[in-house]
Amino acid sequence: MLQNKIKSSFLLVVDLLVFYLSLYLAILLRHGLPFSKEVFSQSFFPFSFIFLVWLILFSISHLYELRYASNKKKFFEMVFKLFSLAAVISVIFFYLFVPSFAPKKVLFLTLVFSFIIFLVWRIVFNRIIKIPRINVLIISKTKEASEISMFLKKHPQIGYDVIKTLSPEEINQAAKELRENKIDGSASLTINPEHSRRIDLFVVDSNLFNTLLSYIPEARLKLKVVDLIDFYESVLQKIPVNLLQSSWFLENYYSKNWELYETLKRIFDICGGIVLFIFSLPLWPIITLLIKLSSKGSVFHKSVRLGAKNKEFYIYKFRTMLKEADKIGPSWTLENDPRITRIGKILRYFHLDEIPQVINIIKGEVSFVGPRPEEKKLVDLFKKKIPFYQFRLLIKPGAVGWAQMNYPHGSSVEDAQEKLKYDFFYLKNRNIFFDAIIALKAWRIPFEIPTH
Repeated sequence: MLQNKIKSSFLLVVDLLVFYLSLYLAILLRHGLPFSKEVFSQSFFPFSFIFLVWLILFSISHLYELRYASNKKKFFEMVFKLFSLAAVISVIFFYLFVPSFAPKKVLFLTLVFSFIIFLVWRIVFNRIIKIPRINVLIISKTKEASEISMFLKKHPQIGYDVIKTLSPEEINQAAKELRENKIDGSASLTINPEHSRRIDLFVVDSNLFNTLLSYIPEARLKLKVVDLIDFYESVLQKIPVNLLQSSWFLENYYSKNWELYETLKRIFDICGGIVLFIFSLPLWPIITLLIKLSSKGSVFHKSVRLGAKNKEFYIYKFRTMLKEADKIGPSWTLENDPRITRIGKILRYFHLDEIPQVINIIKGEVSFVGPRPEEKKLVDLFKKKIPFYQFRLLIKPGAVGWAQMNYPHGSSVEDAQEKLKYDFFYLKNRNIFFDAIIALKAWRIPFEIPTH
């Protein structure tokens, strides 16, 4: 929605102004009056670079997504963690890359002022962002309609207010009311005998859309109507699997030419894989030693996974579980799984166990970004339990994926179906820019603000 993009851009611009204001106050407090233009001139370019890094850091960590613009504990925790990381990055930058100019007190004061002013301004923004809102009427009896309604009630800052959710059985009454209220571009609909509110947007099941218009043909060009699947996707950034038909994949995958995208992606995978392999080499002997000292068994764990077009391959990881863990528990990892070793917990937390996947990336079995590859036996199970799961295998799996960014580690069929919604969103919207965003966001998984 354009209105939300404007609000997000406004956030970014004001944040940048907050950073420069903090630098100004820091120099003023450190050097007093009159304001030292010389110090500001010396500080401007190195601090501008640091501020750009901060904005990138905040951008890939949800702080410009309106669904997270609320004064809740998790938001404040994220802000504290990000400013702590920003402080570390700033200190390293100034003392390693700008040794001739090391403004200890100015840097410290800029960080303090930035944190305080940023926090105050964002608290105010989070309180006033709730208005104005678009009044929405949903016509559907699906659980996805209820999911959208509950989500928007929890996140009013997004800009939608669900007036009511009507079942298909109530369409007749709704159509009658619409006919009686001479429609003039949107509509006025009586929700109950005591209250009437103007409807700005109708969200309708695709199979009910034509039915609605048949009741009120004059509304075809006047009502603002959107398909439930499209609205669900735009609000929740995932695809409602249970509402799909096979034609959806024809429209969003088979009818598009992915050749150039796949070629560019393969080039980036090869180049990035080689660079990552070289930079990670010093960690290999250290991790190998720690694994050997902590538990019996091989250093590496390999398992059969299914890739694009159902092609089988071995995926490589550093072993984080006890020897033969798959024989004493389920294929998926459980929360607080006792099979994970002490070193394994550390490796998993920092995702260091996945370093050997760089071999799979260079070989072309896995990409940097894509749906996470699953074991063959799990895929066989999910195909039986989850509709359209086989279409997940249309594209190459990845070391990190959109589902991994938005949903915690799963350990059930229900979790797999929820993650599939995000995988289908990626299948439809993937491009080089989107891949870059996902790759940049991968670092923040330990700092994640839960969306559920």
